[in-house]
Amino acid sequence: MKLPLTVGDLPVYEPSDSPSWGRMASLFTTMLLLAAAGSVAQGQAPTQSGTLSEAPTDRTVRAIHVSQAPDIDGVMDELFWAEIAPVGNFIQRWPVDGQAMSESTLVRVAFDENNIYFGMIMYDGEPNRIMASVLQREGPIGQRDDRILIGLDTYHDRRNAYIFELNPLGTQGDALMTDERHQFSDYNWEGVYRSEAKITDYGWVLEVAIPFTTIRFSADPEPIMGIMFHRLIQRKTEMGNWPHIPLRFSAGDFQVSQWGTLTGLRNLNRGNNVEIKPFVIGGGQSFNGGEESDALSDIGVDIKYGLTSSLTLDLTVNTDFAQVEADTVQVNLTRFSLFFPEKREFFLERAGLFGFGDNGQTQAFFSRRIGIENDIVGGGRLTGQVGKISVGLLSLQTNDALDDDGVVIEGGNNGVARLRTDIFPRTTVGAILTNIERSNSYSRTGGIDATIRFWGNSSFDAWAAKVWNSASTSSGTAAGTARLNLENDLYGFSARYLNVGENFDPALGFVRRSDQVRYQTEAQYTPRFESSKILRQIRTTFEFELVDGQDGFKQTQTMRWRNRFTFQSGERAVFDLRRDFERLTVPFEITDDATIPAGDYWFNAFFAGFRTSQRRQVSGGADFSVGNFFNGTRTRINARGLFRFSNHLSIGTSISRNVISLPVANGDFSTNVVTVNVEAAASRKLFASGLIQYDDVSETLQANIRVDWIHTPGADLFVVLDTGYIVGDLTDPLQSRWASRTVIVKLTYLKAL
Repeated sequence: MKLPLTVGDLPVYEPSDSPSWGRMASLFTTMLLLAAAGSVAQGQAPTQSGTLSEAPTDRTVRAIHVSQAPDIDGVMDELFWAEIAPVGNFIQRWPVDGQAMSESTLVRVAFDENNIYFGMIMYDGEPNRIMASVLQREGPIGQRDDRILIGLDTYHDRRNAYIFELNPLGTQGDALMTDERHQFSDYNWEGVYRSEAKITDYGWVLEVAIPFTTIRFSADPEPIMGIMFHRLIQRKTEMGNWPHIPLRFSAGDFQVSQWGTLTGLRNLNRGNNVEIKPFVIGGGQSFNGGEESDALSDIGVDIKYGLTSSLTLDLTVNTDFAQVEADTVQVNLTRFSLFFPEKREFFLERAGLFGFGDNGQTQAFFSRRIGIENDIVGGGRLTGQVGKISVGLLSLQTNDALDDDGVVIEGGNNGVARLRTDIFPRTTVGAILTNIERSNSYSRTGGIDATIRFWGNSSFDAWAAKVWNSASTSSGTAAGTARLNLENDLYGFSARYLNVGENFDPALGFVRRSDQVRYQTEAQYTPRFESSKILRQIRTTFEFELVDGQDGFKQTQTMRWRNRFTFQSGERAVFDLRRDFERLTVPFEITDDATIPAGDYWFNAFFAGFRTSQRRQVSGGADFSVGNFFNGTRTRINARGLFRFSNHLSIGTSISRNVISLPVANGDFSTNVVTVNVEAAASRKLFASGLIQYDDVSETLQANIRVDWIHTPGADLFVVLDTGYIVGDLTDPLQSRWASRTVIVKLTYLKAL
């Protein structure tokens, strides 16, 4: 078979040519539907002409064994590539579900004893418009660039998978999917593999080699895997897949149960499945303007050992997270805790497996509780599969530490055990047990959960958990929820019940709000206008939420009407109306010198915003809200911009301002947060990021600069500078304005055995 090397070997599809609150909501929705009615009435876009080249037409692709490894150079000049029948029938998911993609794609799969290889040609009739700007690993490829995704369900369990994301520069991103769900932190896993890409006069070509030591798979002599390919043409906001995953499946690319099948693998070299990653660290730090800095030096090691083909043991000694990027500043104007996501690599691999509860709200396990106040001495983690059971075990020891007042914060052992399994197709049940064991105290949390996925997008989720601790608190230590979600690509409805006891406080978890019984319901309508040249989709949602205390008295009530408009150009606009009720049973100190008295409060608020597509060289957005706030007013304004000067430099800026006016002493005040985020890349192996932040609450200018050089695959040299400078008035004129200064160099090395 002749390998297509020019666009003339395949047809190139041309893009086809292309729909009180009650009175206000009715009028606004009617206007929107009338505006789009003309395009909807035209029907579906015409079917594109032409046929794809020879390729598998079912949901199975066969990997072909090769005796000589290809050069991973983005050229595909090895003769064997021409002998492999390609996958080519990519079908749109967006914007026209079920229609062939406007540009052709060919994917070939090969393997030898050590690697699986992918040779991919992404044809493009306008190669000068291919979007390729991201060089830094794990950068925002999907927001700015054309991309291809490779999905591998290595155990063929139809729920868990690896994702490999690449752009026309060969830049890598990757993720681990758990139970057909994904979250932002899943993308912090970094696998070791090779990739190179080239932009040509007919599109872009990509070659990828994924070592079998990077992925875990079954012990079968001829393992069968699930497989999926996804292509995004950024300038057209067009997405397509092989095999086709219709819009009625809400998880999209990550709907692992709908993936195709990869066959043909055999005689694979798994190696010894041992990776040793030592590190050495050096630097210095000072606080509160100390004239002498504390020297920092340490060594440690992380070890990854494949106990079996499906179980991996991770060991860590003298764990250090010096290279972790700083948190984004948040100003808290609520009476509930803020949530800061986990960013440490050790906890992010298979993080979805350990997930239990409602993310960011009520979690039985939140890894950020480990090692923030007390340093981690060492420990281990076991993850993987035992038959059809997903297993996650974690044990870490922390040492004693001193708080700012010199009080000892006792360390101890932090343990987690997590199990999940499918009892029926798309029906998963699980259990979790967490434990902190100290010399004179303990705190344990146990729970069970279940997820039933049915039809395309619909599901039923439930979980329940209880805390036991040495404080002998016996009442109000349980929590649980049940949620029904019915959804297709046009309509959606959900209902949820949540009950959190007043003493539910898992020591290794996160609870934003205890003492509540919450009832939620939501209905949404999401029409698409596939033939419109302007509007692509409207998502209009009505929400109602009621929160009672465990005593049965109402605490909070929310009614919200939300609207999101997505345009063919990639821009988005939002428009919200809401009415809230909040009961304060005790006074609420909103600032150090302003207190809101106990009482009942009603709020009305309006929110609107607009965001341009990030694929533009200059992009940004702004939003504002105005409304009542505890018998006063609150106005919020947010603006952000992104300036991409080249593949090597981009600068993002944001400004967030709150203006508060309350009928209490010192009730008129404002808060401001200014952020500058710089991303620079010399190459795919050397890049840097800088996060500079100022807020007028702490009156501190903070800077976190991180340089990363990937000197060998999987191994890095990090240089990190972190500072805090007090801009506001000093209470002591002799006090230094330098709140902190830290410089750290960390070198890691990876050895695979």
